[in-house]
Amino acid sequence: MSTETNVNVNQSSEVHSDKDSAGVSYSNTIEASAGIRTGDDNANISVEVSVKTGTEFSAESGLDGNNAYAEVNYSDTTEAHVVVDGVAQSNGFGVGGSADMYVKSGTELEGHVSVGDKGVAAGGNVSVGTSVGVDAEATGKFREGSATAGAGVSIGEHFEAGGSGEATFNKGVATVGVSGDVAALIGVEVDLSVSIDTNQVVKDANTIANETTKAADTVAKETTKVANTVAKETTKVANDAGKAISNSAKKTGNSIKKAFRIK
Repeated sequence: MSTETNVNVNQSSEVHSDKDSAGVSYSNTIEASAGIRTGDDNANISVEVSVKTGTEFSAESGLDGNNAYAEVNYSDTTEAHVVVDGVAQSNGFGVGGSADMYVKSGTELEGHVSVGDKGVAAGGNVSVGTSVGVDAEATGKFREGSATAGAGVSIGEHFEAGGSGEATFNKGVATVGVSGDVAALIGVEVDLSVSIDTNQVVKDANTIANETTKAADTVAKETTKVANTVAKETTKVANDAGKAISNSAKKTGNSIKKAFRIK
């Protein structure tokens, strides 16, 4: 079990640019948080409470290889959160979930877009007013990827709208996801995202192919061994039968000779 507390006063502004990107950011916020975590290698759970007030802004655009992207974020809010996270996993499979209970007042804006050989992703959100809500998310992990589903509800004197979608392929991981929310007094949000690691799929397919080949070789060897054994036994039986017939014929011939006194 571990505990952690933090208090941060953020007052900063920054502008940067290089051959691939350019951006600007500004922050004037005060944040405080406290959390507790317990668990082991297979399962853990954590609870964190936090408060924040102030203004943040950032914008950036650039190139990532053969992909172009741009994003902008702005928030001027006072908010409090209680977040509960839990995860359990074993042998490459697992399940995790989180819930965020919050009270928020202010304005938030977000927009992003990217396009290129890694696929397309775009979305935007706006929230204005005061709301009380809960957002929940669950993720199932398996050897070849993961699937995530989320939902939320909020109540208050606020307006919220947004949505996003993506279909991307990055370093062998294919991801398809959608999200959307519309709120006026009462809002509902639904998200779904699925990722498949094609590298793991290929690895597992090769493993299955190798095991299938080994099994086929084993069956072939055993079949040949059985066939050789059957052939040997069949030859032996045929030889024994031939000898028996020959001996019987000789005995019969001798009996006839004796009966007719043939020399």
